[in-house]
Amino acid sequence: MRKLFGLLLVGLMALSVVASGCISGGGTSTQSPTATKVPNKINILYTYTGSFSDPAKGKQAAQAQLQQGAWVIYQVAGGTGLGVFEAVGDYLKANGKKMGPPFAIGVDSAQDWIKPGVIIASMMKRVDVGVYNAVKEAEENQFRGGVVELGLKDGGVKLSTIADVKAMFDSLPADVRAKKLKDLGFQNEQQLLEYLNKTRQQVPSWIWQAVDQLQQEIISGKILVPKATQKSQIEQLRKATSWQQMEKLGEEWAKESPKPETYFNKTLNERQNTKKIAIVFDVGGRGDLSFNDMAYMGAERAVKDFGLQLTQLQSNSPNDYYTNLQSLAKTGQYDIIIAVGFMMTDAVKKVAQEYPKQRFVLIDGYDPNMPHNVQMVLFKENEGSALAGALAALIALNDGKDTIGIVLGMEIPVLYKFEGGYRFGAYWALDYYKNHKQ
Repeated sequence: MRKLFGLLLVGLMALSVVASGCISGGGTSTQSPTATKVPNKINILYTYTGSFSDPAKGKQAAQAQLQQGAWVIYQVAGGTGLGVFEAVGDYLKANGKKMGPPFAIGVDSAQDWIKPGVIIASMMKRVDVGVYNAVKEAEENQFRGGVVELGLKDGGVKLSTIADVKAMFDSLPADVRAKKLKDLGFQNEQQLLEYLNKTRQQVPSWIWQAVDQLQQEIISGKILVPKATQKSQIEQLRKATSWQQMEKLGEEWAKESPKPETYFNKTLNERQNTKKIAIVFDVGGRGDLSFNDMAYMGAERAVKDFGLQLTQLQSNSPNDYYTNLQSLAKTGQYDIIIAVGFMMTDAVKKVAQEYPKQRFVLIDGYDPNMPHNVQMVLFKENEGSALAGALAALIALNDGKDTIGIVLGMEIPVLYKFEGGYRFGAYWALDYYKNHKQ
């Protein structure tokens, strides 16, 4: 998740620690598990830190999970999650290792390069795809308001590949890339990518193939990953002892959930395009190595493909959301205005009502009463997190371990989707391991 400063949400827990394309990478190792007996359950440690911007909390949570035996830890906590990478890195160093396991899993962008040898992969939330698609619709005057939900099938979520890491790294300014390489101890980008590939080879190829199998079964509809968005739902998933039980729960919830709808407004698509677009970044802005940077990647690709001019505005605090959006909308110059992050939901709704002829895209935000000149792009984080859970559990089981962890930010509905998907994937992996590797 991205950096969210000044976030105040009623009823959220400050700190809760409770134990409980094709995916590329992997070597040809045939390493056998050190344990002779496959466990009947996979232990999933989970920590809600109450923050998206406190690496110290992330590190503390990860250290506690490592002490309890977590062999892979998935971070879903924005800036707080950087502390998870640090904790796993310190653990490896203390044990005389430069590469995992244990490993961390990144989130949102291809974060693998941030801590080479520590991060085995990242669950990418393809904000760039959502931004690009919305801009494309606007430029072709095929813009739709309403809800667009992107999952594995749509390329909206995925596990990172080395190619994804390269694209993310290359999107950084040249001086920033040079500094990062120097800080990481690499002479050039190729050395970094080779090191990351070597890291992936610490995981046997059959594990990557198994995760890819799960991905294909989700895409084909053979398997349904449950989408928990309520406290009662995530609690049910925590009690489940098989992925089949979780899938049944997901099927029941899906029957009761409203289907995403889009609306084509002819008037909105009759305007004369100016070839100008604008983006309003959330707090943290460019350089967050996460949500904002991914949104910029999508906007930049659209600029190149459609010959556009991009205006960028930074939000230094939540108080800037409305002001930034309104200042852009009142000019009437922009084919579409991009708002990055669910924290802007209320501001987007207000400005969209004031300027009904202006097209907006809101990334990761939802309001059932949003005006139809706003496209709300949501993601199936549960599907991508299922891949992360399968990868984590298979790495652990292959090394004779039975415990993995997940460190999250604030306890909000969207993070239940991450946790629930991670649990589902872990139990799918346990079943797979029993059937194929026992």
